[in-house]
Amino acid sequence: MSTPTLIGVAASRGRYTARYLQFGEEPERLVPLLRRIWTDTFGRDTNAMAAALLAHNWWTLAINPKPRRWDRQPPVAGLGYPADTGTIRQGFLREDIDGALEWLYLLHIDQRRLVVYEASIHGHWLRHSAHHLDPVEDLFITAADEGGPEMTVCTVCGAVDEIDHIEVPSMAGYGHDTSISCTRCGSSVVTDPMFGDHVTRKPWPPHNPTTDGTQ
Repeated sequence: MSTPTLIGVAASRGRYTARYLQFGEEPERLVPLLRRIWTDTFGRDTNAMAAALLAHNWWTLAINPKPRRWDRQPPVAGLGYPADTGTIRQGFLREDIDGALEWLYLLHIDQRRLVVYEASIHGHWLRHSAHHLDPVEDLFITAADEGGPEMTVCTVCGAVDEIDHIEVPSMAGYGHDTSISCTRCGSSVVTDPMFGDHVTRKPWPPHNPTTDGTQ
């Protein structure tokens, strides 16, 4: 079953440029694949990856696509199966969207970051999650013991599920401003729709000066 998706590049003030991806995936599946494509195919060159994604509409993405006799176009090595050249979509995060689309994946090239939006029941894009293409740059990660519930882990101090999450309508006029912080070490990610993520990693363990003033 197809999962109609848009994938492309974020622009200023909530605008974006994207291509159609017929068989998209949920972030749990597509984000790891895009990270591998970024690393293995494009050598962590985000500009090159963005240009290649915007060169075609796509049936599906794959790290090692094989020729298929029913495809009208040959696969793109290290990237996937193109559908056609089609038309590039110029969009806006506040736009009304039709019921066929399910996901929107946008590269923030300068930040080497991928922001995912899902189609809400009201026919608007709703921010779902943000992911650094290099996973070691993520401040908070989701982990789970085998068979157990998912946990949010702070990569600075190792705190589990000790997270404050605040979300308010953005002063930019669209979207939301969010603040996610670790209650143990104080590290945080503050996000707004215009400037993206600002990550603050606090020292850990914390530096506690001695009472006599010596270091």
